[in-house]
Amino acid sequence: MSAIITTLTPRSNESRVEVAERRDHDAVPARSFEAGPERDSFIAESAIKIDQLQATSRRLVSDVGELVVKVAALQEACALEDRWYGFHQAEKRLGESKLDEMARCYRDLKVRLDKIEARSGGNYHAYKNFEDVSRKLGEFEHWREEAKQIGRKAAFRAWLFCGTLLAAASIFGLSLVLSGGHS
Repeated sequence: MSAIITTLTPRSNESRVEVAERRDHDAVPARSFEAGPERDSFIAESAIKIDQLQATSRRLVSDVGELVVKVAALQEACALEDRWYGFHQAEKRLGESKLDEMARCYRDLKVRLDKIEARSGGNYHAYKNFEDVSRKLGEFEHWREEAKQIGRKAAFRAWLFCGTLLAAASIFGLSLVLSGGHS
């Protein structure tokens, strides 16, 4: 009994017909074994090699399983990092927008201050930083409070004047009534 071992090239995009034709042309009998010790040793060697291949295959499957777990852990870590990065970017954009808003407000205040100083004929280019603007706004607040006090005093004096006029008119009217209309 003889066995024929054929060698095949790795599968590619060739059709089955081409592979079958090559098998017919390339078929070379490797050895012919007769029943006996050579055949038994060949079978034993083949069994050992098959066992080794199976053990290697089991180790590879185990290694692939470990790699799958590690890849899943890496994907989870990447997703967490992406979420953290997104949060960080959102916070950064929020901070930048708040800073831009504050800078815009200060620019508006400075423009308003420049207009006020321009009307008063003062040095309106002297306010180049926030401390100067803050100091000038404090001065304006002081002047506003003084203006309110002056307004209150003026209102009090106006009421007092009105009261005096009313008293004078009532005295004049009373004197006319008491004198009987004769003066």
